[in-house]
Amino acid sequence: MSNEVIEKTQTGLVPSTQPQRGFEGGVDQEDLIIPRAKLIQALSPELAEGVDGIKIGSIINSLTKEVLAQDFIPIFTFKNFIRFNPRSKDDPNFDGDYEPGAVIWKSIDPTDPRVKEQTKFGPNGEKPVATTFINFFSYFPGVSMPIIVSFSKTSYKAGKNLLSLAKFCGGDMFSRKYKLVSQMETNDVATYSVLKVKPVGAVTPEEFQLCERLWNEFSSKVEAIQVHEGDVQEDVEGKRPY
Repeated sequence: MSNEVIEKTQTGLVPSTQPQRGFEGGVDQEDLIIPRAKLIQALSPELAEGVDGIKIGSIINSLTKEVLAQDFIPIFTFKNFIRFNPRSKDDPNFDGDYEPGAVIWKSIDPTDPRVKEQTKFGPNGEKPVATTFINFFSYFPGVSMPIIVSFSKTSYKAGKNLLSLAKFCGGDMFSRKYKLVSQMETNDVATYSVLKVKPVGAVTPEEFQLCERLWNEFSSKVEAIQVHEGDVQEDVEGKRPY
């Protein structure tokens, strides 16, 4: 990975040719943790911790815990798949070889037999035991690190909407800007937040330059991207799954 400086300007962050001192040995991409845009749900620990400004429906940087501004620019997309062990030992899918809530397996390969078998509904409507995430490696103007915006389960439709908007508007994915917001929904079981996406318009030349640099640096190495998982299961379980 390059050790160029990213400098802040009024329009966001732009690359500089000045070396970033202290990183002369280089940084391997697999050693970097990319934070997620985390949607706060009723089970999110930040609520119990009393982090300032955070409430149900807030969207935060999963590493810094800062509330994110709504505007973002998706740069490229990829999917990943995770099977979590249920938290209840009474769950019929509980695996005694793993701790409650542990990751049993994860993959980015859609041809993985586990992905093919465990992310689909069963013949009698049985829910998938593994979760599919559609991810967008993104830039939030003014934030000094890329952010992964993930959609799964009840928010998965919003991810498909974003992918469709980006695809059919033409041009590079990072030529358009969007708003990431949350919306409360209620069913017969619970009230929960879901992600929604709204188009904004074209990016600035400076934003395009930065996003192109990030695309060049990361898009060809998706398998090495380390997404911050943290308490991702609480995020998923904090809303009605299907």
